[in-house]
Amino acid sequence: MKNILTFVFVLLFAAVAIKPALSQDIHFSQYYYSPVTLNPALTAVNKNLQATFQYKQQWGTVKAFSTGGATFEFKFNQQKWEKRKNLTDSYTKKEMKGLAIGFNFFSDKAGNGSIRQTMVNLSLAYHILLTRVSTLSAGLVGGYTQLSINPEGLRWNNQYSLGNYSAIAPSGETFAGTSLSYNDFGAGVLYSYENPESGIMENDQKHVDVGFAVSHINQPQMSFYDSGSSNLYRKYTAHASALFGLPGTKFIIGGSFLFMSQNQQKELTPGFVMKYRLKEQSNYTGYKKSSSLGLGLYYRAKDSFIPYLILELDKYSIGMSYDINTSDLTTATTGRGGFEVSLRFNTRSSFLYQNK
Repeated sequence: MKNILTFVFVLLFAAVAIKPALSQDIHFSQYYYSPVTLNPALTAVNKNLQATFQYKQQWGTVKAFSTGGATFEFKFNQQKWEKRKNLTDSYTKKEMKGLAIGFNFFSDKAGNGSIRQTMVNLSLAYHILLTRVSTLSAGLVGGYTQLSINPEGLRWNNQYSLGNYSAIAPSGETFAGTSLSYNDFGAGVLYSYENPESGIMENDQKHVDVGFAVSHINQPQMSFYDSGSSNLYRKYTAHASALFGLPGTKFIIGGSFLFMSQNQQKELTPGFVMKYRLKEQSNYTGYKKSSSLGLGLYYRAKDSFIPYLILELDKYSIGMSYDINTSDLTTATTGRGGFEVSLRFNTRSSFLYQNK
């Protein structure tokens, strides 16, 4: 309980002490469902194999964003088993040090100008087992991004006269082209702690991740104009998450923290979640599969509240969230935010070792 109170206090202090704004980069509200874009060191850190699909529709009244993404991660050489202490016939899968790889595809469309972004990333991570319950990871990510724009869908100041808009009036804007591409690179580190249940039905498991990442290390240039250039500023990301089982109950509670800084833009998003175990998994036969239902709330400071629901069924999970806008943009969006859904498949449930 002391660890839980300490983690909650840190999240509350950060939410009050920092005054962030919106970040420049496009990202998902359910950021832990998109590990490759959050921190490449997260690549397959707690799962041997994982596939994730995400979709988000944001601020539909102003035709702002429509975003989709898919991520695939796996570890190499993860099929070794070790004998459990003081047990004769039970074996558990061991978290081995080694290489992990991830692939990420990302597509985004924004606004009347149909600004489209397509991104393909490859991430590599190396996980070192510090102790039986803790891992230190480092990761690199590199990718290719293509941007395109349709200027005919945009309106410019020069096309307004006495408050009236004229589509045939010249915009005064000169574009060098309507598409561009660039290579992009990033890196990150992560400390992960996972202590499973000490016994069947104990529900005393703990899981903690703490990480830091740098994106756009090479600061690629991106500009549609003839003269001048626009560099994509480096983005610095700090994140943490924790889950604690409450002994003697079927509840698991936790929190998460995300802070991003990119040039003058900053974002802070703390969050909390409570899960209820609908069904326990059998650690010995493996026939009885676990399931849980969770409710949570993120708060993106000075922007939106984000309630979300997560349903986990053994190796499958689905997360749904909705951004409730609280910023000055509410006037344009009439309170409508963004719906997001995430689907995930992995080869191992949280906290539990698999029986061979």
